[in-house]
Amino acid sequence: METMLGANAVAMGNYRALVSQVDALEPLPLTVMRLTDVISAGEHEVSEIAEIVSLDQALTAALLRRANSAMAGGRAPVATVREAVVRLGSGPLLSMAFAATVGNRMNAALPAYGMVEGQLWQHSVAASVTADVVRSMANAYVPAEASTAALLHDIGKVVICNHFGPQTVRMLETAAKTDDVSPLQVERQVFGADHAQIGAVVAGRWNLPESIVESIMCHHDLTADQTPVGAAVALAHALIPAVIALAPGVDPMGDPSGQRLAPGALAGLLQVLEMSPVALPSLLETAQNRYAMLEARYAGGSSR
Repeated sequence: METMLGANAVAMGNYRALVSQVDALEPLPLTVMRLTDVISAGEHEVSEIAEIVSLDQALTAALLRRANSAMAGGRAPVATVREAVVRLGSGPLLSMAFAATVGNRMNAALPAYGMVEGQLWQHSVAASVTADVVRSMANAYVPAEASTAALLHDIGKVVICNHFGPQTVRMLETAAKTDDVSPLQVERQVFGADHAQIGAVVAGRWNLPESIVESIMCHHDLTADQTPVGAAVALAHALIPAVIALAPGVDPMGDPSGQRLAPGALAGLLQVLEMSPVALPSLLETAQNRYAMLEARYAGGSSR
């Protein structure tokens, strides 16, 4: 009993330390907050979004570059913010605004999680792209903020690594393998919360919509107990290895934690999204093509 109480006390102390680390994060820029409020509200006018973007010179330049990039598919160049907003769509635009804001933080190496410089950002962009494809293919209505929630789904890992050294988190990984439990369970036991829950705390501190907060917290949940946004983010997260199939030896049915997905593992998410399993190959192909075009542009964690 004393050992258990001592372990709980340590976990609570670690959790409080992580929350303090969250509180030390810089607030989001006003432009990003305004875009998030407008886009997540559901119904919005293109002119309203264009007006917000136009007041931010850096975001305007990035938006026009993105709209006129290879992703435009050879279409006529756009010269105004309004045209660029129409071409890209509100979901990718919001993700791009967050990319410019948090990209550098998520581009650093996370040796505690076995990630070299740029790898977390690579995973985040792949998830964001895939969530946007899921949104376009789902028969259920998936709000535009799904791609932003997917972009931020692992922000909790950044907080944990900023506070605890690589040796601590590697010990967790070893403990998970030794005790045959998931890394998430070990994180909860030692830190009082796992990286998904810490990421949700970050989103909450930034006053992001509840749909984003919940999706970040539940991005490992493959069951049907998800909202459409949560299901889109969880599906995108599960398909990251398949989208980043450029690396040799990647298991297209493995999740980002290195575990292999069992047949039918995604059935619950597909049910929420009202999608058929036969749509998965097309979804993957589209996401892979979009990611390939974005990879060089997002290299270095920026929207340049």
